[in-house]
Amino acid sequence: MMRQQRAPWFLVGLFTTTLATLALETLDTRLLSVLTWYHLSFLAVSLAMLGMSAGAVQVYLGKARYEGDAAAAALSRYAVRFSIAVAVCYLLNISLPISEEFDTNGVISLALTALALGVPFYYSGLVVSVALTRIPGRVGIVYSVDLIGAALGCLLVLWLLSTGTMSTAMFACSAIAALGALSFAYFASGKFPKFGALAVVALGALAVWNTTSDNRVRIVYSKGAVQKPDAIWRERWSIHGQVTVMKPAVGRPWYWGPGRGAPQSGVESASMFIDGGAGTSMTHWDGRHESLAWTQYDVTSLAYHLRPGGHVGIIGVGGGRDVLTALWFGAKSVTGVEINQAFVDMLEKESREFAHIADDPRVQIVHDEGRSYYTRSTEKFDVLQMALIDTWAATGAGAFTLSENGLYTLEAWDVLLERLAPRGILTVSRWFSPANASETSRLVSLATASLLRHGKADPSKHIALVVWANVANLMVSPTPFDAADLAKLRATAGRFGFGVLLAPDIAPVLPDLGAITASKSRAELDRTIAGAAYDYSPPDDDRPYFFNLLRVGDFHQLFQKYPEGGVVTGNLRAGKTLFTLLVLVTLAVLIVIFGPLARSGLPRMAARPFTASVAYFGLIGAGFMFVQIGLMQRFSVYLGHPTYAVAVTLFSMITATGIGSFVSERFPIEKRPRFVPFVALATAVVVVLATLSLQPLIDHTIRQGLLVRCLLTIALVAPLSCALGLFFPFGMRLVRGLGSNGEPWMWGVNGASGVLAAVVGVVLSMAAGIRTTLFCGALAYAALGLPALVLARARKGARERSSGEPASEGVPAA
Repeated sequence: MMRQQRAPWFLVGLFTTTLATLALETLDTRLLSVLTWYHLSFLAVSLAMLGMSAGAVQVYLGKARYEGDAAAAALSRYAVRFSIAVAVCYLLNISLPISEEFDTNGVISLALTALALGVPFYYSGLVVSVALTRIPGRVGIVYSVDLIGAALGCLLVLWLLSTGTMSTAMFACSAIAALGALSFAYFASGKFPKFGALAVVALGALAVWNTTSDNRVRIVYSKGAVQKPDAIWRERWSIHGQVTVMKPAVGRPWYWGPGRGAPQSGVESASMFIDGGAGTSMTHWDGRHESLAWTQYDVTSLAYHLRPGGHVGIIGVGGGRDVLTALWFGAKSVTGVEINQAFVDMLEKESREFAHIADDPRVQIVHDEGRSYYTRSTEKFDVLQMALIDTWAATGAGAFTLSENGLYTLEAWDVLLERLAPRGILTVSRWFSPANASETSRLVSLATASLLRHGKADPSKHIALVVWANVANLMVSPTPFDAADLAKLRATAGRFGFGVLLAPDIAPVLPDLGAITASKSRAELDRTIAGAAYDYSPPDDDRPYFFNLLRVGDFHQLFQKYPEGGVVTGNLRAGKTLFTLLVLVTLAVLIVIFGPLARSGLPRMAARPFTASVAYFGLIGAGFMFVQIGLMQRFSVYLGHPTYAVAVTLFSMITATGIGSFVSERFPIEKRPRFVPFVALATAVVVVLATLSLQPLIDHTIRQGLLVRCLLTIALVAPLSCALGLFFPFGMRLVRGLGSNGEPWMWGVNGASGVLAAVVGVVLSMAAGIRTTLFCGALAYAALGLPALVLARARKGARERSSGEPASEGVPAA
């Protein structure tokens, strides 16, 4: 009775534990983007499921160890370990360099990273499993609190990273977890442990201190290199990444591709890095026009030589480097769109007097995602510029990240070309490797396909490509370049020593590129690039992997020597890492999930029902993750950044699947077992319809603000997820009574298939598109009918044997 009176403290503990758990999972995706290349960020979702599943299996197998008073004591004990693991494992992860070479050190570093990421979720899984299955109470209320905490944890990250650093957010999660342990301790004993209370206060104070102190806890290794605090002038975190600004120094201007005669000294600037792997610069400008003469020498400024003094749009402002170029060429107006709030704040607040860009009345800096903004805009631009706005981390990761890939699709370029004045120029700069495959070829292919979609009969008349060293600058215009344009182009290129690879009045220097622009139809373009060594197909929103040049058949090259230079080097590294992770995750599944299950022995269940049970729970585990991974990838394009997609998608799916699980008890599947295949088929149809509606949704609503797009995402994901939430409890009810010790195995099979599907889903999207991944999820749910029918017949037989008379199987619900 006394413990029942303390039940509210149990609910507080559960709420804070799930709040911290989902916040940690989302934070880990962002942390991995800084520690290493972006292709590891999805691993956080997989490892969270692995750890939670391992904890759940342990509770199921523990029996008496988690019953009565022992269960209440276990809640506090494991919650303390969860809190400690959050902080300790974070400190380990930021202190250990991660190697992606396929050697002993590389495998060990990845294994240690995976272990440090997974341990906190193991303890969280223990806490949640005990709370949901071993503590008496009103199931509906307990489950609702669990879901509310988890759902809000997804959104908590957005606030944590907007107000502090990654370390602040992690220490805050640890403090929240410690508060959960304190609540569970009071629930179990009626006393607040003094040490627990001090831990909560200490961790909370550490989080606050870390936000303001110059000696804060920082990431030590980023992309394998040491971050040196003494060299950092300013540091900002946001949901879009870590931005570090180095101390200003006078020297060479920041150039992407400096032409002949470019000044090599005399400009004060501060180097800026995003997630430790993407460089840009903030220049100290005194406001005088003549101070910007150095900008004209860069190959990325070529479009301004052809269209000076016009209206300029810039996607990806960064430190303002391209804005200065537009101002030097006398722009009438400059509209810079920047997705990262940290850059906007630095230019408009912290470093306003250093940069002076925001003081120029011609400049407007907009915090928005570029594609969404220009979809809403009605303004026409003489120059629309995207100059190396992605990070090298994104480039190397290829298909494993979607940070800026939504700007490099056919649908996005439809928008950008519409925003150009009749003689306007879309100028896009990318890395170029003359000896090896680079994204330049795919960029030219994308431009050609986009012009063909706009009815241009001869794309080669609308395209110019100029290079300097390893930087290529592509210019695309809705109107063919005329003789005056081409004369100016040749004169400027000759003056600065640039190489003209493509132009309407010259023979292509690289025949392969010339063959692409010479295509007169999409079918001809497809035939031209079909025989290329790598994938140069124009990306679309379904396969928005602009930076991944590897076809699935190219993965035999993973263990060959990397070519020097070119984006394919990063692609091969990312592919090799994916393969390594798949092996490590498979071993982890065998060790931490099936190892304990095997030691407990197979359930006492007939072979056929056991096989059907394994198939059923394997299908829903894989199907759920295929749908979740596909939606996250698809909404990364729609919402403009992976963190938004992860937070909103997880929030929607957790909440809605919980509702589905809760209402599943109202379906009398014991009397009408054939109802399950019927609902499974209907759910598969819903997944297919939702998949088919994604592109129309994006096309018609991407012009809306971020909040509206988030709400529309929730409106699409929630009903679908509610249906997905029915099947796990359906399965448990079908399995129950068919043999002893079957439930732990089904938990394990479901978790294992979900963990592996998280990796396989990425490969599916790369190979055949995000839509295919979602269709595979639909297929998995459609296939549930067969094992469900087998289990239904087994239950019917079990009832007949126990009652001694035939049982009515019932009919499918209408």
